[in-house]
Amino acid sequence: MALVLIKYGFDNPAERIKLNTTKEEDSVVLIQNGVFWALKEEIEKKVKGKIYAIKEDFLARGYSEKDSHVKLIDYSSFMDIIEKEEKFIG
Repeated sequence: MALVLIKYGFDNPAERIKLNTTKEEDSVVLIQNGVFWALKEEIEKKVKGKIYAIKEDFLARGYSEKDSHVKLIDYSSFMDIIEKEEKFIG
């Protein structure tokens, strides 16, 4: 199990690689500009693990909750995920 942190948008090749190599037991959190990935419908098919986006970051970029294709979480839930996961890929 690992926490995969995605902090950059579509134009970052490293983020694409991280998303493509996730495993079912991984948790993926989209943060900062990484929340733009939540707008893509295919994100749920691309990522094998559980995927979340930071709600505050998503809303701060002018989107509404209904625009997201992944579960939106607050920073408290993000801290719970950090504490739970054994490894971190950032």
